[in-house]
Amino acid sequence: MFIEPIRPINGIGEISDLQKSSNSKDKNELLFKSIFEEALNNYVDAEAQVDEDIYKLSVGESDDLHNLMINTKKAEMSLDLVIQLRNKALDAYNEIMRMGV
Repeated sequence: MFIEPIRPINGIGEISDLQKSSNSKDKNELLFKSIFEEALNNYVDAEAQVDEDIYKLSVGESDDLHNLMINTKKAEMSLDLVIQLRNKALDAYNEIMRMGV
């Protein structure tokens, strides 16, 4: 049985380095978009892995409940990250809308 190594989360320093290197508004928009898309794709991948693990467990192809629980927690944390990103974006939008011109 192959256990996939845990991938590290990008550090804040890497994100700020990318932000410093981008001078235009379009690049900053793409940066936020890419961060959000990456978080969403990570959730979709983790959820697909959980579905596959559950299927294998249910048909008797696997008895690895330990990795199923790890992958379930990983999917849950990925979903929490996506929700927090969405909430922060909505909070920022609402704050901008409350600003006086």
